[in-house]
Amino acid sequence: MITVDRKECSLCELCAELCHEGCITMTENGPQFDAEVCSTCTQCIAACPTRALSWAGAWPAAFRRDRLPSPEQLDELFRERRSIRRFKGRKIDRSLMEEIAQYGICAPTNAFDLRVILVDDENLIAALDQVMLGYCRRVHWLMFRLKVGYLLASWLGYGRELRKARPKLEAALRRGHSFHSLPTALAFVVGPRQVPLSEASAQFVLANMMYYAQVRGVGTCLWGNGPVFIDRHRGSRRRLGIRTQERIFGAMYLGYPAIQFSNKVTGKRIAISWNGAGRPSQPA
Repeated sequence: MITVDRKECSLCELCAELCHEGCITMTENGPQFDAEVCSTCTQCIAACPTRALSWAGAWPAAFRRDRLPSPEQLDELFRERRSIRRFKGRKIDRSLMEEIAQYGICAPTNAFDLRVILVDDENLIAALDQVMLGYCRRVHWLMFRLKVGYLLASWLGYGRELRKARPKLEAALRRGHSFHSLPTALAFVVGPRQVPLSEASAQFVLANMMYYAQVRGVGTCLWGNGPVFIDRHRGSRRRLGIRTQERIFGAMYLGYPAIQFSNKVTGKRIAISWNGAGRPSQPA
């Protein structure tokens, strides 16, 4: 909840003007907040010129703009980021894991009841890996052994994606693990099923966690199929403590990288078009 220090409030009304939820009403004694309408975006706290607003009694600190990264530093960070799939056996300290997870709260979101489930139990990670491997077997049998599924998916336009997925599935079946190597930790972003745009919001949370993990030397990989299959597996949901009304909206796995990448890939470009007119320009 947002709290107000009436002595510090200058009655400037900036918080009420800025509030996009309409939950702030100005009075002669300062702002009043409607907790039921408040989306907890905390923009009012960030904007207050006298720092009269706080969240749960934790008072804000001024930005240190001299500590912001330069464009060159961001270029280095973004190009260094790679999906890590092979990990050392070294455990991540739980305090660091919680630190990484907390940066998810800084992400833009439309879902304000998201929470993060962290997993570092080796037995649970191995069990979830085998659940995923079981799904790999079923998908491979349905699509490439029985072939009925492949024919139907191809008719629906997914043939190319299935052809790309086949070697990945077969590699997982050969090694007996869905992961290339077992990660040392997993992170699941979960929340109420009914809230719109929760899946998109979860990706922003994971992105914040991913980049902070990177600067702390921890490798990450977004687990694209994890939420799809683990969320449907009752035993896994029970072991993860996921409530009936909740759904997994995003996940990633983490660990200290076993392979160090050395080179920035500079030739890749994204196709760009202006104002929706014409065909996108091809990367040079």
